[in-house]
Amino acid sequence: MSTRMKALVVLGAGAMLITACSSSGGGTAAPSGSTAAPSESTAAPSASGSGAANEKIKVTLLTKATGGFWDAMIAGAKQYETDHPNDIELTTNACKTNDDTPCQIAEIQDAVTKGAQAIVISPMGVGVTDALNEAQQAGVRIVFVDNTIPGVVPDAVAATNNVKGGEAAGEYIKSQLKSGDTIGLLEAVRGVPNLDQRIDGVKKALKGTGVKVVIGAQQTLCDTKTGASVTQDLLTKYPNLTAISSACDSPAMGAVAVAESKQHPLLIFGYDGDPEMAKLIEAGKTTATMAQSPFKMTYLGVEAAVKSLKGENYVKAIDTGTTLVTKDNAADFTSAWQ
Repeated sequence: MSTRMKALVVLGAGAMLITACSSSGGGTAAPSGSTAAPSESTAAPSASGSGAANEKIKVTLLTKATGGFWDAMIAGAKQYETDHPNDIELTTNACKTNDDTPCQIAEIQDAVTKGAQAIVISPMGVGVTDALNEAQQAGVRIVFVDNTIPGVVPDAVAATNNVKGGEAAGEYIKSQLKSGDTIGLLEAVRGVPNLDQRIDGVKKALKGTGVKVVIGAQQTLCDTKTGASVTQDLLTKYPNLTAISSACDSPAMGAVAVAESKQHPLLIFGYDGDPEMAKLIEAGKTTATMAQSPFKMTYLGVEAAVKSLKGENYVKAIDTGTTLVTKDNAADFTSAWQ
């Protein structure tokens, strides 16, 4: 195992229980409320059908889509397979868009049919709840990465603690604004805890500061064009708009084009750590983002699935952390997803 991967495993082993996630994800995901599992398990019994000790464990990774954030997730899972060639047989699948629920349901069902013993998944929303519960009833281990959904108790979660991340983002935004300013919040997918927590953190930090907080009427689905459209609407309704804060980086990047076309200076804040966002920060066109680590999410998520199936102790709630990216450190985040 590489030195980098050993460090990741150590990080996973020491992770504390987290409270709730991307976005481009993504997507920005820690377990929330009743969906959270205990921070550590006792040795879990091996799943039925796991076969002989030298038989590879069948793990299926389901990302919402491909590109950027999702490609980094796929790379993390593949790196685990490379580091443990005798442990797993990895299959990866993705839909074409972040919100194609029927596609993800079909992928879950297909994974079960093809004998997957663990599904590591970034779930699209509550629309896939029944399919995941049915997979669990069939004996398949479920590990969430990036985000959780209500109604499913996963075997593990490897994700950003978006309560902490949202609060950290909010505190930084608070330091950049003053009483009388107006900030527009771009929601992503309402009802997805990890995404809501990012917005909630900003609201909490700005409460009582004299900063006016307004909400975009349309959820962005972490889409660049939708982010631009919602920003346009906010500027029309609030011509003195000072800032934009988005639950994902893509809509924040969409806001840049609107601000430039209207020659309206805006402080623009995102969440994800998209390298393209980091480049915009470097260029002074956006202000900051909270960087996640999709690579780490799946590396440690697959590890948790494997340990669960082997009956080994493992961390059930893995906080993969966030880093505030500003002009001071943006150069470190421009080349690739972390």
